[in-house]
Formats: sequence, structure tokens, C-alpha cells
Amino acid sequence: MAGDKVKKGFMSYVLVLLLTLIAAFFVIVVVMIFNPGLNIMGYKYFSHVKEYKIDEPIENSQTKINLANATDIVVDGNLINFEIYRDNLVENTTIEIVNYQTGFAKAEQSTDFSYNIDYSLKEDDRYLLNIQLENANGFLYFNNNCYVRILIPASQVVNATSSLMVSTEGGSISLGAGPALETESQSYFQFSNVTLNTKSGNVLIGKYLTCNFANLSVNCGNGNFTCPYDISFVEGGKFNISGENANVELKSISSEGYEDFDIFYNVSSGNFKVTEFIIGKLYLSTISSTIDIKYFIGELSSNDLVNSMNGFKLAIDAIAGDMSLPFANNSNITINDASLCNMYINSTNTNVSINKLGGNSWIETKQGNLSVGVYSTNGEITLINDTGTITIDGDETMNNIINAKSETGNITLNYNPVSSFTVNFYKANGEAKIDNISAEGYESSLKNPLYINGGGTIMSLYTNGQIALKIK
Repeated sequence: MAGDKVKKGFMSYVLVLLLTLIAAFFVIVVVMIFNPGLNIMGYKYFSHVKEYKIDEPIENSQTKINLANATDIVVDGNLINFEIYRDNLVENTTIEIVNYQTGFAKAEQSTDFSYNIDYSLKEDDRYLLNIQLENANGFLYFNNNCYVRILIPASQVVNATSSLMVSTEGGSISLGAGPALETESQSYFQFSNVTLNTKSGNVLIGKYLTCNFANLSVNCGNGNFTCPYDISFVEGGKFNISGENANVELKSISSEGYEDFDIFYNVSSGNFKVTEFIIGKLYLSTISSTIDIKYFIGELSSNDLVNSMNGFKLAIDAIAGDMSLPFANNSNITINDASLCNMYINSTNTNVSINKLGGNSWIETKQGNLSVGVYSTNGEITLINDTGTITIDGDETMNNIINAKSETGNITLNYNPVSSFTVNFYKANGEAKIDNISAEGYESSLKNPLYINGGGTIMSLYTNGQIALKIK
């Protein structure tokens, strides 16, 4: 009995001590909240709840910002959301800063908020609008919203040769948003060179930005990049898309002179969707992105940086020009119409499906399945794998030189009953093949070579597996 009383007394003591500690903790937290910046045990509370509207730069208070002058705009902040916004409620270009940041930080972390805006004439007769912000750094945020907006009056002209550079550690970027404006004819604005960087935010291009660039560079880290409007470039322009796991959805990308227009897609693992068309040269550097393009005209290629490509997916409705994917390992490639495309694909384990293939093509994989439809009288086509199947499907115009080679996989040739061609059968080592061959309609007169409807362009099929010719 005495032991039970001791245990109960000890537990009561522990409970009182625990409640005292909890109460002390909440007292300290309340004291810190009501005394921002007070250092207690190496921690402090910070709070910034302020709004600013500036239409005159801090460093030059006598000068109004006039974007009708050729202006280079630079915006830099560690935790900001940035917008360029058409606004019918302001008379002059106005910079709006709305900062709501509260939370806890370590004593050594800077919790100050400051900004500096400079608008000045440079030596090259261009103006520089420089907006620099420093946000509080903490380890726990209750609110972490800081918005920086450049509000442009509805009637104000923006010089088309102006440039824009925005950099933010963790925030979103929006260009060209705004309410419906009365003066639609003057509401659109343009920047020739644009560079946008965010590590985790989203990038959105709105209706009031004229998407005609000399150069555009977007790094959206792990965020989204969206533009539902046509993006065009001057001849010789460049378009850079980068990020770790970015999701990109655009309407169309083109240039007046697409032979000198380069698009660089450097995203490790993400999604890239173009709902209408691309006209240009697209260079892929990726590991496991999903690429979905409706129409493509130009050159599509990847380089040595993608040797570790793994899980890559490419889907194109129609492509015209040239495509080169020398390291498309462990991938899936699906194309509806490549009848006007010269193609080179080399991989270790990739499935390729092309409904219409007509240009000069070399498609090689180790273990993947190859399925192509041949609907052209031009081009030499080579299909190679080790163990997967090879399926060739052609119509009456099929007159291509076709070489299909597999170590042990089966080869099937589906042909139109009026097609005319000559087919040779070989083992994988190049010796003539006479076994494991079937040819619909020629069972009683099967020969090697076999002359279909009198013969014509030569097709050569190599495999130690089965070969089947079937009439469609």
C-alpha cells in the first residue's frame, strides 16, 4: 500500500512538472509573438504585415517610371511571387509590394524585410528598373506570402525592345494578367528578351503579353509553366526550358526562320505538352520526361547528355523533318504520321510504334518491340532488335527498301493484296532461311526469294525466329 502511494505521488509530481513546462513554453511563445525580434534561447519570432505602392523609385524620387523607354527590368528576391499586371486603376507605372510573413527563426537568421527600387538611365541609352528584395529567413512559417507587382496602366505603351529578368527562390511568376480593359488596342505589351527563374513556383503567361520574343528562358524547377497562347520568335531566337521535375503545357512554338531557331528542353523528369504545333529545332536533354506534341516540323534530337535516359516517353501525332534519338534507352515512342520524316533511333530496351513511316529510317533496340506502317514509295527503312517482335504493315503504295533484323524475335509483314515486291529470307547470321516461314497465298509455291505479284523493290528479313507474310 505504501508503495502505491509513492508511485501515485511520483506520477503527480511528473504531471505537475510536465504541465509547468508546457505552460512555460506557451508563455515564452506568447512573449516572443508580442515582441518580434526578441531572442529567447536562440530563437525569435518575426512578423511583417505591410503593403506598399510606389510609383517613384527610392533612389531617384523625382523620376516617374516610364516603360515607353527601352527598359531592362530586373527583379530579384528570395521568397516572392511576381506579376506584371495590366491595371485600369493606376495612372502611372506602379510597383506594388504586399508582404505577409510571420513565423519563427533561429537567432542567427536574418528576419528583416527590405526592398530597394532604382530606375536610372544607363550608358547605352537604355533605362534600368532594378527591384531588389530581402525577405525574412525562418525555419517555421505561419504565413509566407510576398507579392511584387508591376502595375501598368491600360493606356501606357511598353517599349517592345525592353527586357525582363526575374529570379525567385520559391515563388510564382505571372506575366500579362489583368482584368478586362476598355482600351484593348493599347493593352498588349511585349518584351524582347525574358529570363524567368523559380525553384518551386509556377510560371504563367497571360493574355496581355504579346508572346513574340528574341529569347525566352524559363526555369521552373519543380513547378508548372503554362501559356495558352501562340509563342513566336524572331529569326535566330532561342527558347530554353529547364527544371528538375517541371510540367510544361504550351499551345504552339514557332519562328519566322525555323532553321535558325533553337529550342532547348533540359528537364530531368517532367511533362512537356504542346497542344498544337512546334516549328523549329528541338534539342532534348532528359531522363524520364513525357513529351506529347501534336504537330512537329523541323529537327528533333537528343545529345550525349541523355545516356542515362530511363522511362522516357514520346508521343507525336505528325512529324515532318528529321528526328535523331541515339540514346532513347528504356523508352516508349509512339508516332502516328512520320511519312515525311527521316528518323534515327538507337536504344537498349525501347518500344517503337509508328503508323506511317516513309523517310530514310534506322530504328534499333535490344529487347523492345518495333511496329511500323509503311505508306510511302520513298526511303530506306532498317529495323533491328534482338528479342522483340518486328511488325511491318503496308498499303498498295509500299515500295520501300526494307531491312528487318532480329536475333530470335518473330517478324510479321502485313501487305496489301495488290502490292508488288521481292522478299528475301535470312537467318540472323545472314545465311539463307528456309524454315519457320509462312506466306499467306503462297503456301504451295513458297520460295526464297519470294516474288509477290511479280516482284519489285527488295525487302530483306533476318531472324532465327518465325517469319510470317499476311495479306491484309
